[in-house]
Amino acid sequence: MNLREIILEAIKNINKDLKIDELNSIDDETPLFELLDSLGTLDLILELESSLEDATGSYIAVASEESMDAKKTPFKTLATLEKYLSQRIADESN
Repeated sequence: MNLREIILEAIKNINKDLKIDELNSIDDETPLFELLDSLGTLDLILELESSLEDATGSYIAVASEESMDAKKTPFKTLATLEKYLSQRIADESN
């Protein structure tokens, strides 16, 4: 499973409870940070960490000071989240 599929599956999983219509069809510019409240964001972080650990075999921390900063958050869109997670995985691999 590639990174985008992992992210989309995580969003799908948390949206079973959240039931946010806009999250049913996501593209690169879907405003994730605007759609998710703080608990939704936390659920997504936990879901991503679990999924990434399953996929890579090692724990990848998704949350950071940067990820929680409303202006710098990588959770702004699918594209920014994918870029951020790709970098986190690369950093953990080194």
